[in-house]
Amino acid sequence: MKCPNCGFNFSEGCRCPDCGVDVYVFRKARNASIRLYNEALTLAGETDLSGAAANLEQSLLFDKNNIQARNLLGLIYCETGRIGDALRHWIISSSLLPEGNAAAGYMAYLQKNAREMEKCNDAVRMYNQAITYLKQGSDDLAIIQLKKSIDNNPNFIDAYNLMTLCCIEDKNLKRALHFNEIVLKRDIRNPLALHYAQLIGNVPSPTLKKGDKNKASAAVSVKKTDSNPPLPGYKRKDRSSSVLEKHNMIAFVIGLVISALVILVLIVPALNEDKDAKIKELQTAVENYSGETNMTPEEVLEMRTELQKLQKENKQLRSEENKQANLELLETAVSQMTDGDYEACITTFESIDTVGFSDDDLAKYNSLKAELYPKAADAYYTKGKSDFLSKNMTEAKTDLETALKYASNENFVDDIYYYLGQIAEGEKDTASAKKYYNKIISDYPDSNQIGNARNALEGLKE
Repeated sequence: MKCPNCGFNFSEGCRCPDCGVDVYVFRKARNASIRLYNEALTLAGETDLSGAAANLEQSLLFDKNNIQARNLLGLIYCETGRIGDALRHWIISSSLLPEGNAAAGYMAYLQKNAREMEKCNDAVRMYNQAITYLKQGSDDLAIIQLKKSIDNNPNFIDAYNLMTLCCIEDKNLKRALHFNEIVLKRDIRNPLALHYAQLIGNVPSPTLKKGDKNKASAAVSVKKTDSNPPLPGYKRKDRSSSVLEKHNMIAFVIGLVISALVILVLIVPALNEDKDAKIKELQTAVENYSGETNMTPEEVLEMRTELQKLQKENKQLRSEENKQANLELLETAVSQMTDGDYEACITTFESIDTVGFSDDDLAKYNSLKAELYPKAADAYYTKGKSDFLSKNMTEAKTDLETALKYASNENFVDDIYYYLGQIAEGEKDTASAKKYYNKIISDYPDSNQIGNARNALEGLKE
């Protein structure tokens, strides 16, 4: 073994031949760490990820340099959606063993899968948005966000558990049972899932049958040993592919996103409040200043300078907070676009302020705009035409005018002008009706409505 004091390698005895340090306790702690690691391997093979994670955390308490335990714990955290914790352990592992360490490969793999990382990024954003909605009492909106989060990251156990809770609160026990069983299938002893299972009357089996346990043990490719264990390579039961499959190895970016959200949600508002209070205090002091106070003109000048500095910093923080809020709106619009809810999407999109956006953010904004406007125009036109044919002229006029706002070269623009002309005629607005009909004749000579437009104009002249 390697002496923890001087690094000398020796094979016999409990005292280092080089420096004389007694390594008995260290040897015992290291063996306990290895034992817990081996037990975690078995639990991981039985899909008891919570139990495996608990054992690995204890293993690292006994030996923080157990690289294999760190790597396996990172894999389990990644499997259950705790990407930030996974990355932390892999970074520590890489610093302990820079060469030949699988952790470096895990992180490199994550970096190369930008699309999958983006989907996980969206999953975390939607999960946090769901929490916000729940705090606001908007359970329905929270469930929608959680569903999208799960669609983006099917292994996001926290999202499944929160969805289960939402369904329980909504008295939809059948649906709650569905999500609860998904969690327990992937992590058979997840404490929160087991608690929810009791609430909804689900009775999951906390242990495996003997035959299943043998299969689970066979799925663990690493042999137990009382020496330093090799790098983990476990497989979950009933999985034909490695835990390093693409959908499981998505990104330390989630950890970064979580950090950014923490800064946005907790730190930035706190800084703003602190600066607001200080600015108010200084403003009061400056306003109350007079020659009869104990403050000298130099002190007042210094106070004014500090006030201006704080106001500038506060403005920058507000600007960053507004930027982040608008980026959230952009992500919401993208989700609404994906769901085909073009009317809601256009409303969200129109409320976005792009001040402070990076080039990438602006590119995403413009790309969404180019895709959204034609689809929104089509959606509003279809609705407006339906209202027109149903004689709901007020609704038809609003929808058709909105469709015209977002349309460009669509083949139904001339139809919009004709329907609006007809509506204007019905409202006795002859000037507007003529304007719409003349627009068809001048700009759309090949229109199928040109004959109708000319006839309508002739009728208006009579």
